Amino acid sequence: MAIKYLSKSSVKNKVVLLRVDVNVPIDGGKVSDAFRIEQIIPTIRHLQADGNSVIVCGHLGRPKGKVDSTLSLKPVAELMADMLGYKSLTTAHALPDYGINHLIFYTGSITEEKHHAQLSSVPSKDVVLLENLRFYPGEEENDPVFAKKLASFSDVYVNDAFGVDHRESASTVGVTKYLDSYCGLLLEKEIKALDMVMQKVQHPFVVMTGGIKLSEKVGTLQNLGKQADKILVGGGVANLIFKTKDYEIGLSKIEESEAKTAWEISKNFKDKLVLPLDVVVANKNLDKHSIRAIEPFDVKKDEQMLDIGPKTILEYSKIIKEAKTIVWSGPFGLFEKKPFDTGTMALARLLGGRGKGIAFVVAGGGDTVDAIKQAGQFEHFDHVSTGGGAMLEYLAGKKLPGIEALK
Repeated sequence: MAIKYLSKSSVKNKVVLLRVDVNVPIDGGKVSDAFRIEQIIPTIRHLQADGNSVIVCGHLGRPKGKVDSTLSLKPVAELMADMLGYKSLTTAHALPDYGINHLIFYTGSITEEKHHAQLSSVPSKDVVLLENLRFYPGEEENDPVFAKKLASFSDVYVNDAFGVDHRESASTVGVTKYLDSYCGLLLEKEIKALDMVMQKVQHPFVVMTGGIKLSEKVGTLQNLGKQADKILVGGGVANLIFKTKDYEIGLSKIEESEAKTAWEISKNFKDKLVLPLDVVVANKNLDKHSIRAIEPFDVKKDEQMLDIGPKTILEYSKIIKEAKTIVWSGPFGLFEKKPFDTGTMALARLLGGRGKGIAFVVAGGGDTVDAIKQAGQFEHFDHVSTGGGAMLEYLAGKKLPGIEALK
């Protein structure tokens, strides 16, 4: 069966269970990065416009099936209320029905019968957000009893949680066995953007990969590398490849357990792989830095590579300017700290200038999203994914359980 898209369906006057990805950073009791929450508001608005009552559910962190007050979704509820223009209210009792709109943060145990009765009548003008689903062991275990209980509050299920669809849980897979299920607006956007890369790619096609963890990106590199014309490498991934060539990388950070994988990638894609020509290095304390050439390799034992150098930026820019499709995951240096942000910021700005017209530009991953925001280029990318791990698995050609369940 084909996926049923909410945008093309008639879901009206129902109680809708909406699974979203609100696994966001919390700092001092406040959400410090609102990107994922901003992206789900259109689906909530769409459902409400058709007279539906909306029960939102999600998770935060890894409480391992136990209540952990530090991982409460209360900060998410407060921010979501602000975004909707609603008042925020927390309750574990019967849902109030006031004259003005509320975001009701519901903290009662959804496995207890008394709370089930209270959630059975959600005011259509309000939005209910359930407490962290991972406080229940049945969520990550995809326990059918818990899934059935979660489904029992609603008439319809909508999945808008791309960032967790690579996990098989009760709220992404289990509930679809009990409810008529749809793909939300955000999830539809994610699928269609990534399918453009997978199925309708325009050449020249450039893949850009950085960051430290090659293990998270290897599947994507192996899959997209077959179609790619060029693979631009930076950050810890480049450091690791240099290490496999027996170059001195000094104190540079690498994922050493993936050395064999790095060697295989550099061998299999040697005609496509483009490595830095020069790098910015610093001492251990980061208070002294300089530029080092790669050929001949000139990094010292007490130095660490923290950014790509000016020759590399120029060479990578030439390749990017010729591209029609670009996928980026992983920064090319320690962009959080000046002056090691130069390479990542320069390429992010260049990508922003190519997107939405000249080339189809897709990016994802927490650090990559942060870098794009820091460069002020967010709105210029064709698609910035809300799911780093999910995006990489999708682009690796893997079937995501949450998406497969909608079929």
